[in-house]
Amino acid sequence: MKEKKIPARKITLVPHQPEWAARFRAEALRLRALLGDNAVAFHHIGSTAIPDIKAKPIIDLLVEVRDITRVDDSNSKMIRQGYLPKGEFGIP
Repeated sequence: MKEKKIPARKITLVPHQPEWAARFRAEALRLRALLGDNAVAFHHIGSTAIPDIKAKPIIDLLVEVRDITRVDDSNSKMIRQGYLPKGEFGIP
């Protein structure tokens, strides 16, 4: 069996940007509106949440919900707002 070669990916790290915290808060507000009372809490995670380190300029957030089975009920609203719901992304 031939070994499959994985193409190299270029990852760009940039200095910490103070506006990342505000971008997280704005995104959390958008998601809260979409998820409604199912949303419990939003957490800014990943390298952009850590001041004074270089990071990939992508805001990662973790959403706590009351009922995970209700999240898919928000898919159509999320799509209209430009999100791409992936469910469990093939992971049971």
